[in-house]
Amino acid sequence: MGLFDRFKKKADAGKVAGAAEPAKKGAGGFVGFALLSDGNWDKEQFIRDLKEDWGISAKEDGDSDGNTLVFSEGAMMATLALMPAPVPGGEAEQNAASNYMWPQAVETAKSHQAHLLVAVLGMESDVFKKGELYVKLLSCCCKQKNALGIYTSGTVFEPGFYMAGAEMIKKGEMPLLNWIWFGLYRNEGGICCYTYGMEQFGKDEMEVLNAGGQPSDVRNFLLDLVSYVLDSDVILHDGETIGFSAEDKHTITRSEGVSMPGMTLKISY
Repeated sequence: MGLFDRFKKKADAGKVAGAAEPAKKGAGGFVGFALLSDGNWDKEQFIRDLKEDWGISAKEDGDSDGNTLVFSEGAMMATLALMPAPVPGGEAEQNAASNYMWPQAVETAKSHQAHLLVAVLGMESDVFKKGELYVKLLSCCCKQKNALGIYTSGTVFEPGFYMAGAEMIKKGEMPLLNWIWFGLYRNEGGICCYTYGMEQFGKDEMEVLNAGGQPSDVRNFLLDLVSYVLDSDVILHDGETIGFSAEDKHTITRSEGVSMPGMTLKISY
């Protein structure tokens, strides 16, 4: 049994674990970018890759043209559009700096000359179906010969890493590392770790602050907690505790974010 499977949630102060709450405003919409070395893309190759890798037939809607691809998949609408210029404002390279697993992330992001905007919208109520389609689209973008990186979830991913994460879908598992970025940094108090991407699933972002121990241990702790929350589709509340056993308790505090703007859940470590 894995760490995630051993998570046991406890609700304090009479709160009910997983009680239904309205979805957050930003939930269910997925938008990201494939960074390109030049202003071209092979749309026909993309359509072939999507069919071969994921069994999805991209039957173009009337709005498609040479630089765009718009198609429906069930109740979802997928849109890809070539933008023959870098992501404005240096945004991609600024966010690439958070990718501690790819030393060349910033340099690579700086070199991009164009990008593909990739979005999944539509009336599908299952946010996980939308999220999976989004990952499938971006993983196929990685196969473009001029693909440099994938800018999503607050960082820039190396194409090979992103494609490897997408393979989890074929195993019937969540592509967690494609959906959520686990940021890490150190301050005077210790190791800090935060999520970026939970809001798309109608959940609060999470933070572990000033933790002792190894960065990898802190990251894995938060990763397992996120796995539990998404897989079980629960809502964590301020004042509750969560842990791996009856004796292991970690407090939850909801307050203004430290690593990012907005309200986040601070999990004690």
